[in-house]
Amino acid sequence: MSNWLYQIRIKVSKKLSEDLRGGNDLELTKEILKIATDNNAQLVCTFDAFSDYCDEAERVGIEKYELYHWTKSTIDNPEKKAKHLRSFAFYEGNNQVYSKELACTIEQRLKELETDNDIVEINLIDSNPKNNPQPPK
Repeated sequence: MSNWLYQIRIKVSKKLSEDLRGGNDLELTKEILKIATDNNAQLVCTFDAFSDYCDEAERVGIEKYELYHWTKSTIDNPEKKAKHLRSFAFYEGNNQVYSKELACTIEQRLKELETDNDIVEINLIDSNPKNNPQPPK
């Protein structure tokens, strides 16, 4: 058994992203949020997480936040902003990574949804550094 932790990430259509980030009117949004709730998880937009990180760094002092400049340049870049606005991750409570069992449960439930192509990708990510790009130095 591996000691790695996991995360489920999804990429969605612009329409679904806008609803997930504020409207919660679409049936698909409600189903995705129910999957999160049923698994003691929350759905977090990558762009919003990056923005919150930068806001906190600016309040506390950017010198304490090693990734501030990289993150700020990412959210200020219009192409990267558009990409990250459509990217979401499931967190278990406030934990960004969690057991493989939980990740697989969420992944399976997402795959069972009728999405009309509004869920573009579903990715199971592990915490093994060999499988993931590392933060800039």
